[in-house]
Amino acid sequence: MSRAAPRAAAVLGALVGLSASAAACPFCALSQSADTLIYVGALMLVPYVVVSGVVLWMRRVLASERE
Repeated sequence: MSRAAPRAAAVLGALVGLSASAAACPFCALSQSADTLIYVGALMLVPYVVVSGVVLWMRRVLASERE
């Protein structure tokens, strides 16, 4: 459990740092630079990564309960 707090803090910090770029309209995001487009794309992928992680974690928990 002690490893979860620093990881959560790092992820939250990264999301806060990227949120300003994601708030830009698509035209502004595309006209600034490729970095902004990468940030917006990364923020769009975050929910999929989180859900995939939770599904894998739940499968592991269920498998350990069966044993």
